[in-house]
Amino acid sequence: MVRQEGGRWDVGIKDKAVYLERVSDGDERVFDDSLDSGEARKLAELLTKFADKLDNDDEEEDEDGDGEDEDDEDDEGDADAEDEGSEDSERH
Repeated sequence: MVRQEGGRWDVGIKDKAVYLERVSDGDERVFDDSLDSGEARKLAELLTKFADKLDNDDEEEDEDGDGEDEDDEDDEGDADAEDEGSEDSERH
């Protein structure tokens, strides 16, 4: 699946249907479609299902990482300052 950076989704009602349009950062139409109300609801359910799955996967990863972070929090002193510095260096 190709991911589009930036851009926007435009959603509205047009000709008694739900109109869906993806517009790029450069204001070029990438995708457009019209859905009846039933199709729109099914699409909404599907999007919600996959968004929930993604959130659950992220939570599981966070739980794995949190266990390690709890040990770090128990340490007192300069360890927290060192951790913050190492995070900054990883971002660069």
